Amino acid sequence: MILFRHHLNNPIRSLYRKPSKPLSSKTISPTGPIEEERSPQYNPRKYYPARIGETIGKFHIISKLGWGANSTAWLAKDTSRWPWQSPRYVTLKITNSGDGEKKAAEDEVKISQHISSLQSDHEGRAYVRLIQDSFQIQGIHRDSHICLVFEPLREPLWLLGRHLGSNGVLPQVLKAFLRVILCGLDFLHSECHIIHTDLKADNFLVGFEDTTVLKDYVRQQELHPAPHVLRNGRPVFESRSDFGPLKRGVGLLRISDFSAAVFGNVTTLHNHDIQPQPFCAPEVLLKAGWSYSADIWNLGTVLWELLADETLFNGLNHGRDGDQRRGYSPEVHIAQMIRLLGPPPSQFLDRCDPCIRDELFSPQGSFRFPELIQSEEFNFSNMTPFLQGEDQRLFIDFVRRMLRWEPVRRSSAKDLYNDPWLSYKP
Repeated sequence: MILFRHHLNNPIRSLYRKPSKPLSSKTISPTGPIEEERSPQYNPRKYYPARIGETIGKFHIISKLGWGANSTAWLAKDTSRWPWQSPRYVTLKITNSGDGEKKAAEDEVKISQHISSLQSDHEGRAYVRLIQDSFQIQGIHRDSHICLVFEPLREPLWLLGRHLGSNGVLPQVLKAFLRVILCGLDFLHSECHIIHTDLKADNFLVGFEDTTVLKDYVRQQELHPAPHVLRNGRPVFESRSDFGPLKRGVGLLRISDFSAAVFGNVTTLHNHDIQPQPFCAPEVLLKAGWSYSADIWNLGTVLWELLADETLFNGLNHGRDGDQRRGYSPEVHIAQMIRLLGPPPSQFLDRCDPCIRDELFSPQGSFRFPELIQSEEFNFSNMTPFLQGEDQRLFIDFVRRMLRWEPVRRSSAKDLYNDPWLSYKP
């Protein structure tokens, strides 16, 4: 935190990379695209061609942890430490070049600076992953890339479930983690006045349960570096994000990735597109204006992915009744909501964008596509086969507090923290 505070009032610094040594990892020749090459909008000029063994600023790259549409993530070692100090490892996120990617990174830095500057003893502060440092480097095409430095964490919560031997996170394990998530979310909402807007399973990250896990991983990567493919002289490395089986217990969970976060203490509701489609709140889909409660809806829908690797509202059109359109459909998405929650109240529809609303609802508020509403078998009980009896009933009550048409009727993170389902032990 001291390192981060040192740069609070500084612009993003420009650093230069040291010339890379020859690649020591194995070159592979796959028949198709790998890693970030599989991104639908892949542009090799936008990705910084980082190499294992390269030193960027003071960070020596050890392995690639993953990639996204707008960045790559690497495990790196801080070379500024003295020999007698214990090694410091970081996650280095190298953003793509481009105005949009640069703005998103700069916005994330501002969010982290705001959170870090707050004087608060809220417990949830410990459950938020902040940027520790940031700087800028120049790519091979003279384009700039912003680098964000984070504390390294073990894995997303959904992967922890698999390491514990389950297809999803076991309910009793998830209940403990949900208290952490809700505590962190209450800190963000009530004290930081920040709306996360992207609470997907990948953004709940669990820390290392033992310091030897990271040390063993580093040793293995140094002995056996990940292979890479060369495309016109540009290396693309395979990701090594699996830190192996749990040694003992589990680490601390943190809410991560504030690249799409916004401030909630504004005079008018936000109304731009946010959230992955399956987790999209109705006020986002229908453009009725959204605020903190969009995060609550988001969390309620993501529970199915965490518990059973399933999607509650997938919005998928399977071409029923002669309809040849397939894939995601907003009409199907709304129909699924209506089946589980009943029709939206007229007061809610009155606030929706007229162009979108009138395509889906009549002037009287009737849904124009009743044939898309699934049978009564699509209900909360049938959608929760991973729970039984009283545990299932309490869970459904818990979810109903989050999944409501009217944003103002959803419970807050603080209120949900003490929900009976979280303390129930079957």
